[in-house]
Amino acid sequence: MSVAKNKLGLDSELQIELICVKLNPELIDILRNKEGYYPAYHMNKEHWVSIVLDGTISSEEICSLLDDSYYLTK
Repeated sequence: MSVAKNKLGLDSELQIELICVKLNPELIDILRNKEGYYPAYHMNKEHWVSIVLDGTISSEEICSLLDDSYYLTK
């Protein structure tokens, strides 16, 4: 989805592409300290994380996290 960067706490109103995935809370705590990961936009921030789709995070890592999210939500 596209959201304004300021919705993620960034100092800009420019749009940014992101995806939200459900993960284990322990992993979310680790990821939020890394570049490209933010508290989930409009989702439960304990169980969901937003991932910026600007090339900061590799496609392989995103696909792995999508797999994890799928198994947690099915």
